Amino acid sequence: MQLNMRITFLFAALFMFVACTQPPPPEPTVDIGATVEAAVERAFPTSTHTPLPDFQATVQAGIAGTMEVLAVVASPTAVPPPTATPIPSPTPTPKALPIDTPTSTPIPTDTPTLIPTNTPTPIFTLTATPTYTPTATFTPVPTATPVPTDTPTAVPTETPTPVPTATHTPAPTATPTPIPPPTLTPLPTAAPAPETALTLADVVEQARASVVRIEGANSSGSGFVVDSDGYILTNEHVIRGQSGLTVVLDDRTRLGASVVASDAARDIALLKVTTSKSLTVLNFATSVRAGDEVVALGYPLDLDEDLTVTKGIVSAFRTVRGVDRIQTDAAINPGNSGGPLLNVYGEVVGMNTSVQRDIQGEEYFAQGIGFAIKFDVLSSRFTTMKAGQVLPPPPMPTPVVEATQTPSYIFGPVSGSIKHDPDDGFIDVHRANVSIADAIIEARFFNPYSTQVGEWSSGFLFRKGQRNTFHVIVVSSNGAWYHNLRTGDVDAEHELAAEFSSHIDTTAGGSNHIRVVTNGEEGWLFINGAFVSTLNLNDLIGSGGVSAIGSYYRGHGISGESTRFEGYIIRRFSKKYGPGDGSIGHDPDDGFIDTYRADTSLVDGIIEARFFNPYDSSQGDWSSGFLVRNTDSNEFHAVVLHASGRWYHRLRTGDVVTQQNLNDGPANNASTSSLGSNHIQIIALGTNGWLFINGEFVDELDLSGWVTSGGVSAVASYFMDDGISGYSTRFEEFTIWSAD
Repeated sequence: MQLNMRITFLFAALFMFVACTQPPPPEPTVDIGATVEAAVERAFPTSTHTPLPDFQATVQAGIAGTMEVLAVVASPTAVPPPTATPIPSPTPTPKALPIDTPTSTPIPTDTPTLIPTNTPTPIFTLTATPTYTPTATFTPVPTATPVPTDTPTAVPTETPTPVPTATHTPAPTATPTPIPPPTLTPLPTAAPAPETALTLADVVEQARASVVRIEGANSSGSGFVVDSDGYILTNEHVIRGQSGLTVVLDDRTRLGASVVASDAARDIALLKVTTSKSLTVLNFATSVRAGDEVVALGYPLDLDEDLTVTKGIVSAFRTVRGVDRIQTDAAINPGNSGGPLLNVYGEVVGMNTSVQRDIQGEEYFAQGIGFAIKFDVLSSRFTTMKAGQVLPPPPMPTPVVEATQTPSYIFGPVSGSIKHDPDDGFIDVHRANVSIADAIIEARFFNPYSTQVGEWSSGFLFRKGQRNTFHVIVVSSNGAWYHNLRTGDVDAEHELAAEFSSHIDTTAGGSNHIRVVTNGEEGWLFINGAFVSTLNLNDLIGSGGVSAIGSYYRGHGISGESTRFEGYIIRRFSKKYGPGDGSIGHDPDDGFIDTYRADTSLVDGIIEARFFNPYDSSQGDWSSGFLVRNTDSNEFHAVVLHASGRWYHRLRTGDVVTQQNLNDGPANNASTSSLGSNHIQIIALGTNGWLFINGEFVDELDLSGWVTSGGVSAVASYFMDDGISGYSTRFEEFTIWSAD
């Protein structure tokens, strides 16, 4: 009886346990066997008597049955964990590269039908595909817009022809003795310009007394007073062929005028009047920018008595027949010629001229736009003309000089097409039979079809080594470029950079010229002639194969279509000089540019060095940079960073007077402190160049004026007054790579 009660109690306990295991959601897992055994242990404490023979079997059968009941009861209510839905990737997936077949036979230039040695199994799956598509967060590389500003007041000295010694210390040749440029007399002092902008009405009122009317025998024009001793600037065409010149002041005083000097090539004339009156002088500006507000003053024809004012902005800057001019939308009519163009501080930014010359030298009147000779041309010519010196003609743009040697291509130029085969799982390529690390790789790729028809990607695979390692640069039909690195199969590929770019042409029938420059751990990408981005190549720097790509990503390419290319070439970079360290002593009194000349020459290449500032810019001026393509006849490009924090690109094709200021602007990331230094790098390729300061792109360089082989020099002081006697400019890692 007692045994039956215990068995009944046991099954009741088991039934209660089963009931408690139903939902709500299960608590942490319970060891049912252990629980039952514990219950049995409690129900049947150890005793001295022997259990019934069949009791143990009965208990075990009960436990097994209970476990089955638990399984059946729990099964219908179990909720499986949610299955994660893969996020479909809209990004392009790279294809596999065709397996190279070892052979001693050169690979033909035409793209063969790629038959791998073994039946290839595409080495990718949808779930293993990395994501490579850029998102809208990618910011396109902006095209740097040069900010035209005034050239420095310093005048560059004559360039010596240094003779390198064993220690690379330049020494100017004894003959011919360079003739230093004339010392310019500072402009006469006028009333100081206001520190804050004036209203246009105040500008006119303040300048009115300085603007004059100039009358000749059969014509008239305008001018303005630049010196309290009676010197007046005007256009040369205003006084040309005129006799009995008269200057009419604002108060109607009439004064006889004589011509001190005239410069027909620059359309500038300097007059002189004698009077006991106190003359009001206009200051010259020191800078001007596109977008600055300006007013033009003058005495137009048929309005003998009244000074007229027109308002506008600086629209652009032009070099017309070697003379820097300002283009403005302020109306400049016949008779206004020779009058001042003023900024909001009442300073002269230019001299108005209604007459322009075409390329043959014929004169015509500007229609709908105005031009003014830039202030720095006026200020420098005034000093020279006042001294009675003969002016040489302005330097004319030098025609492109053919390089003295043909660029050496190790591959190409080749034109052809890359057939699309989207079903074989391989990248569509055209291989070049080369292995190279540092090179210029370029070609023009023609878009195979419109983006409405399908997607495409074109570019280059380079530094391809064994076991599927290589860099990839492609532009895509979505308007973005990609830089990928693969170090094995597709799963071992990752995206190093990707950005949308306005320089990419995605139109049907359009094309994209892609140039990749590789040099050690650095690279540079150019699309359609514009610099787009630097490239990080430090993960794979060894030599390897190069291929043009017709379609890189899975889903790109349409069966039966092909990507056409032209001008596919590869040029090798080789180190010609350096890295060298040294210093350049300052000698401001010898009339020479202080330089350190490398014992090599080039047309195309990469030039770089780090220059240490000799002293703080507050102590004095200095300039650091390079002379490039420098010949013994003093032809060269000069690219220098000045202590003011601005950079300058000058072209000289002979002595000092042939110098042209091709471009300049602020170098925002440059250091000018005494403890600072600046890494300056130039890439020169034919008529184009690119300037980098401290690793950042600064601006493009127009090298078309001098394209011939010449020497390279590091520069410590380029402009007059640069350099302090007893100081020197230290440099490190002066290195030159040539692509010649």
